[in-house]
Amino acid sequence: MKPSLIILFAVVLTACSAFSVKADSPPSHLFDPAHPKPTELPAGSKLRAELFDQLRKKTDSATRFQGSLKVFRNWAFFSGRTVDKAGKSIKHPPMDNDDAVGLWLRTRDGWMVVNYDFGHSDAFFVVWPEQYGVPRALLGLK
Repeated sequence: MKPSLIILFAVVLTACSAFSVKADSPPSHLFDPAHPKPTELPAGSKLRAELFDQLRKKTDSATRFQGSLKVFRNWAFFSGRTVDKAGKSIKHPPMDNDDAVGLWLRTRDGWMVVNYDFGHSDAFFVVWPEQYGVPRALLGLK
């Protein structure tokens, strides 16, 4: 009985190691899309449209977004402004401005909005690395 348990244990360890992800695994094995550094999503990309559609559900459906939308590993971060279809500013309380930010995480169920804000007055999102674990590099922080 003992030899068969030893063999079974060895087989299980071998199978588990085949599916292991190591610290030096390439990003393509860990993240989809595999962006090893913060990367701007190009205008017109399918992912950019998908993320903005999710953020738009948090405000008026006519809202459009202008600004930077970057992805890094399994995170996405938008910093910019809200505008209408003509490009005119859409202002939000409490500061009556068009500032906008959004943070997404790619989960097993797809991309999900983690946090967002419209009409803020400062860079309050600097706490997100500690609060959510988002990489500081994605937010442009050292």
